[in-house]
Amino acid sequence: MRRANGDGTVVKMTGNRRRPYACRKIIGWKEDGRPIIKYLSYHKTKREAERALAEYNRDPYRLEDYTLSKLYEEWYQKQTGKADGTLAGYRTYWKKLAPLHDEKMPDIDRFMVQKFFDGLKLSEDGMHRVHKLLKMLFDYAVKLGILPISALNICKAIDYHPAKETAERKGSAFTREELDYLWSHKDNDIVRIILVYIYTGARFSELYNLRPQDCQDDRIYITHAKTEAGVRVIPLSDKVQSLLPIASIPPHTSYWAAFKMLFPNHKPHDTRHTFISLMTEAGVDPRILRAIVGHSSQNVTEQYTHISFEAMMDAVNKI
Repeated sequence: MRRANGDGTVVKMTGNRRRPYACRKIIGWKEDGRPIIKYLSYHKTKREAERALAEYNRDPYRLEDYTLSKLYEEWYQKQTGKADGTLAGYRTYWKKLAPLHDEKMPDIDRFMVQKFFDGLKLSEDGMHRVHKLLKMLFDYAVKLGILPISALNICKAIDYHPAKETAERKGSAFTREELDYLWSHKDNDIVRIILVYIYTGARFSELYNLRPQDCQDDRIYITHAKTEAGVRVIPLSDKVQSLLPIASIPPHTSYWAAFKMLFPNHKPHDTRHTFISLMTEAGVDPRILRAIVGHSSQNVTEQYTHISFEAMMDAVNKI
C-alpha cells in the first residue's frame, strides 16, 4: 500500500553498510525550496525499514527505540567537513564498540559500559579514543532529547585507566640501526614518508592536512592546531629536502597498517619522539626545539623570545 504524503520514505544507502535501508522524512523546507530531510532509523532489510517507518508514523515519540547503531549512523552523517583521517578514526573505533551496537540507548547504563571497557583489549590510547567516541555519541543523544542530561555522567564515571596513558604514549625512539635501515630503503614511498615525519617532528595530522599554500621549498606552515603553540613554522632540513617530493600520505588507518608492517614494536608517534631525542642529543637549545615541535612554555620571558627561522634551520641540520 502506498504511504500518504508526509509519511516518509525508505531508501537504500550507498556503500557497504550493516544496515543499508534508511527511513527518512521531510521535516521542512529551506529558503531555496530544497527539503530538509531527517533520517529516522537504519535497518538490514527493506521490510524491517518499512515496518519501522509505519511504527514511527503511529507513534513518532517512541525514542526508546533508538539503538546505539541508529544513533551513530545519524551522528556520523553530520560529520561532513572533517578530515579523512578523522573520519577513518571514527569508523575504526566504532567497530570496537560492536558489543553495544544493538543496545537501546535507555538500556545503556554505567555498569554495562564499565563491563564493556573491562573486557576491551586495547592500548591505553585506543581505550581513550573509544571512550571519546562514546562520549560524543552520548552528548549527541542528550542534544536530541533521546537521553536526559544526567546520562552524561555515565561516560564520566567509567574507569579505563587514563592515568597510564601518558607513560605508554611516550614510546621509544628509533635506534641508529633502524634509521640506517630507513635511509637504505628510502626509495620506498612509505619509508620516505616515515623519514619525513622523523626529521620534521610533525604530528600525523599536521602533514596529512597540509595545503599547497602552506608549503615552501625550505619550510612548512602549520596553520591549524589545538593550541596556540601548535601554530608554527617547521624548517625542512637538507635531509628532508633530499626526500621531496613524497607520495600522498595515506589515511591514518592505512598509514598505521603499513607502518606496523615495517616496525611492529613502534608506534607512528615514535617518529616525533625520535626527532625530539635526536635534537636533544645534538645539544639544540630547548627553546628552539619547543618552537619547532609546538610545545608551549611555562616561562613568561621565553614566550616573548623571538626565535629566527635561520636559528631553527641550523638546529634541524644538526641531526
